[in-house]
Amino acid sequence: MPTDDSLPTDDYQLIDFGDGRKLESVAGHRIDRPSPAATSLRRQNPSVWRSASSRYDTAQKQWTHHQPWPEKLVVNCGNFRMPVRPTPHGHIGLFPEQAPNWHWLSQPPPPEIPNNEALNLFGYTGASTMALVRSGFRVAHVDAAKPNVQAVRIAARCNEMTDPPIRYLIDDAAKFAAREVRRERRYHTIVLDPPSYGHAPSGRTWRLERDLWPLLDDCLRLLDPTCFRLLITGHSPDVDQTTIIHYLDQTGFLGNRDHGLRLHSGRSQLRDQSGRPLDAGFFVQLAR
Repeated sequence: MPTDDSLPTDDYQLIDFGDGRKLESVAGHRIDRPSPAATSLRRQNPSVWRSASSRYDTAQKQWTHHQPWPEKLVVNCGNFRMPVRPTPHGHIGLFPEQAPNWHWLSQPPPPEIPNNEALNLFGYTGASTMALVRSGFRVAHVDAAKPNVQAVRIAARCNEMTDPPIRYLIDDAAKFAAREVRRERRYHTIVLDPPSYGHAPSGRTWRLERDLWPLLDDCLRLLDPTCFRLLITGHSPDVDQTTIIHYLDQTGFLGNRDHGLRLHSGRSQLRDQSGRPLDAGFFVQLAR
């Protein structure tokens, strides 16, 4: 992994952004797709956008491929690899701005700590799960979308994992966490990457600013009190790292800072070829 914890530039590079879009090179395949964070910004080099191999049209909700999407396109993420493919919603199965968090998750559990259980909620296609498994964790991967959970199996095969210690769980993250609390389970590491808006399998609407807090309470109950890590990430105009830290402070959880609790938070970023930063959401890392 590079010293700045970013992905190798041969595998991923943000070329330019602006006018609500970003131009990326993913293992040499250039992709033009939406980026809400770039809405009020101007493109640095408009001419380079003509080189896009694939473009996603938000209005039409479809991809146009000027060059065929490589059948086995993968990205080197440090101690694991991830397959990359276009999805119907304009995603590619990977969020490159999470590379520093994957690097943080890749630290193995202390040898004197017997608990090597990890929980990945809203796990998507499993990059965090791959980082954790590579580092010696057993992972419960939870996502409500069946295609996402199937993608984790594909990612495991891409990393030559024949029988990985992964529980593949198609489930509502909040309901699963509540059941785990009742089972009195404990996890060394919990990854929480909720959407700002969505629908549960039951059809109930998920809103981050309303529904995060009871789920976060359950996650705090699931952490192994002797040694743990908690990673919270997201994109939302209503919730950010300061909101979450304030909530944790109100619960009294951050009072543990006198007992070895470490807190690191901020904004994730990607930088284009000219060095301009593009905001990519918040992160909160807690560890003891």
